[in-house]
Amino acid sequence: MTLQPWSPEWLSPVTVAAVRAAVPRLAESIIAAISAESTVYAEALSDPSGIGIRLGIEQALSSFLDAAERGEAPAQATDEVWRRLGEAEFQAGRSLDSVRAAFRTGTRAAWRAAAEVAGEVGIETSAVVALAEGIFVYSDALAADVVEGYLRIQSDEAGDRERRRRRLGALLLDPQDHDPEALERAAGQARWPLPWELAVLAVAGEAAAAVARQLDADVLVVTGGEASWLVLPDPAGPGRAEGLRNAVAQVGAPSALGPAMAPRDAHHSLRWARGALGLIERGVLADGRPTLVQENLAAMVLRTDERLTQLLVARRLAPLEELPAGERERLLATLTAWLAHQRHTPAVAAELHVHPQTVRYRLGKLRELLGTAIENPEERFELELALRARALRARQGASDRSVETLPGDEQRDRAHRESDLTRGGATADVIALLGREGRAG
Repeated sequence: MTLQPWSPEWLSPVTVAAVRAAVPRLAESIIAAISAESTVYAEALSDPSGIGIRLGIEQALSSFLDAAERGEAPAQATDEVWRRLGEAEFQAGRSLDSVRAAFRTGTRAAWRAAAEVAGEVGIETSAVVALAEGIFVYSDALAADVVEGYLRIQSDEAGDRERRRRRLGALLLDPQDHDPEALERAAGQARWPLPWELAVLAVAGEAAAAVARQLDADVLVVTGGEASWLVLPDPAGPGRAEGLRNAVAQVGAPSALGPAMAPRDAHHSLRWARGALGLIERGVLADGRPTLVQENLAAMVLRTDERLTQLLVARRLAPLEELPAGERERLLATLTAWLAHQRHTPAVAAELHVHPQTVRYRLGKLRELLGTAIENPEERFELELALRARALRARQGASDRSVETLPGDEQRDRAHRESDLTRGGATADVIALLGREGRAG
């Protein structure tokens, strides 16, 4: 059996006239039912601003009956009116679920009231059935228009908000623009309150948006071609660190988190995060997903000026470079352990799995080669830096050889990210941050 589409012609003039006379009664029944079932709409309908909803209900009933009298479907000219109503519901802050629930309740109430009217005037059963079907068909059409309008403005609002958020992100990360009033204004327009502190997460490729979707926090996403970034508010807040680790692990992209900064200094957090990401891709830093700049400050200091670091290594360790490879590596390992264990010979011997006397013999050899450097505190500090720089360079060696085989654009992208460490006084800035970390500890 094929079900025929409902037609307004099925409603007799008697039925239409009876229902038309009861339109105010039907409208009141619908409003009462919606108010009883929805606290959201109960408040709206009791407020003077709810007059628009009341008028809309009465207009919907009249339009339905007018069309039925003409033997045609309700005019499409009213479709836009209902779309506008959907927009108004969104702007009033009511959820789409609430709107749909109100329509379902209103439809049931309209049918009950119409059935009562039909019973009172003795309308035959077939006409009552046709009236019921017409009410449900018309209500579905109105609901579709309202939902369309709701989603239309929601999409427009989302697009505007996203553009404002991108502009705010660009302002925050611009090293040349630190106008506090401009930032506050942009944050207000983006509906993103400026936090006391924020941090920037640099993510390889375009994976920042994917990480953002895994986070509970309201973050800004900024893209820049070869990488993408997240601006994280209150990075030290409860659960933020764990949430970020889980999100990055889900996405599986290399990333680096800059230190927490005041909003006016967000560009520093970005620069250091990008620099760290470049070092991750070159094999200098381990991929901690995310790798924390705060935990790799010394390595980043040593990478801010390659030539100066090479000069330091040459000045302090040159005497050892002339030795045979095996002896050189044994002495370097001994010197590294000796400095790490604060010149405690038994601890050095235990780490190297050798006799303490062997350690003393090697230290004697080191004194011959390096002179007073291992006794003077300032020179010992330079020795530690030189040893760390040499280890970083060795760790990078294999990675650098593999980078030579990459396409030219990717090599340039990596070089550009690492060059962030050498611009804008990065050495002094990172050393100052390292000093603050030391004092805090």
